[in-house]
Amino acid sequence: MHAPASAEVRPLIDRIVDEALDRIASDIHIEPTTDGYEVRYRIDGLLTSAWTLDSAAGKSLVARLMVLAQLLTYRLDVPQEGRLEWVTPASDQKLPMRLAVMPTTHGVRAAVRLPAELTQPQTLEALGLGATVLEGLRRFGASDSGMLVVTGPAGSGKTTTIYAVLRHIVATAPGVSIIALEDPVERDIPGVTQIEVKPFGELTYERCLRSILRQDPQVLMLGEIRDAATASLAVQAALSGHRLVCTLHAASPEGAIQRLLEMGLEPYQITSALYGVLAQRLLRRTLPQGGYRGRVAAAAFVPMESALRRAVLDRADETGLRSAMRESADYQTLRQGADALVEQGVTDAPEVSRVLGDSTPVL
Repeated sequence: MHAPASAEVRPLIDRIVDEALDRIASDIHIEPTTDGYEVRYRIDGLLTSAWTLDSAAGKSLVARLMVLAQLLTYRLDVPQEGRLEWVTPASDQKLPMRLAVMPTTHGVRAAVRLPAELTQPQTLEALGLGATVLEGLRRFGASDSGMLVVTGPAGSGKTTTIYAVLRHIVATAPGVSIIALEDPVERDIPGVTQIEVKPFGELTYERCLRSILRQDPQVLMLGEIRDAATASLAVQAALSGHRLVCTLHAASPEGAIQRLLEMGLEPYQITSALYGVLAQRLLRRTLPQGGYRGRVAAAAFVPMESALRRAVLDRADETGLRSAMRESADYQTLRQGADALVEQGVTDAPEVSRVLGDSTPVL
């Protein structure tokens, strides 16, 4: 669609946001080009073009969003982030949105994150996980200590899964003290104390985690383990009787354990602290009439059992760790989890190949 330069900004934002909501988009990208601006929606993980604007309309759109998010409109040479609320005529409800802007060679680029609860599942049961994986997460929720690591690339649904785990604990263990450290806080979770850390400021993960352990928490959520210091503190928390759930960027369960070893953690610390590792990817759901709508997680859950414990203590490589994982009676690989979704008619083989590749090793 094309919008003239004279289009009023408020109606333009209304139309763009309403359309994004109708199409169940998670993000709106407003990108400057050589000829103007392009508006794209991220739907089921993929970007699709929606609007073409001239430069004047695009700049006015970005500037208005910056004002609403209380960003500095006169500083177009630095990245900025903020939050805003938007009430659309169609829904007549306040929509909390996150805005991030970035200077480019053609102008300021804006990315709007829409409320996650509009597109993402809220409970463990709604995630669509296999029975074995779901039972592993429920057992963690009922445990009294240990660290659960959720791993996968960016955009694989790690935060959504962790939030579902926290909601499950809130619902099944009333009175438990739960504190979450996040960068940024994605959405509010009733019953959880949420703290937004600043990795490059004074309120870092490491500094917060050291102080929070003196705040009498029972369950901790750590947005991401990024360095050796944070990893060491997380393990200490798990060893001292806390339940801790966190994310880690790795391609597989064995890759996550290898990363912890590379961060300087001793094998005995990992085997004593780690409850299990969950690896996941998001696959688009197929529609009966063809096409895709919505996404579901394919996952592999690996508990810390005796064979894996021995392999970690022996500092086995990823191949050795993978072999040890296979000794678990309930272990299902990520590929097997995806294939099961194909058999159930939830997704299809081309989508599995797109996400996992045609020759993805057994994870």
